[in-house]
Amino acid sequence: MGLVTLVLTVCLISAPERCREENLQFQGHSSLTQCMFQSVIYIAKWSEEHPALRVKRWRCKLQDAGRLI
Repeated sequence: MGLVTLVLTVCLISAPERCREENLQFQGHSSLTQCMFQSVIYIAKWSEEHPALRVKRWRCKLQDAGRLI
């Protein structure tokens, strides 16, 4: 298992056509299945911290091993 990233597509509530992606990295190692089951908790917390934005969709992906941070 590798590092898993939760990718949110978020839009401004005041301008729903203005959207962007936010990447949230899961703590420790996780699987894509665990990410999908636990994502609701992360999304709810993120949404509370960002009241001007609405989460339109989300997905889980494995982080590129060759990508430099």
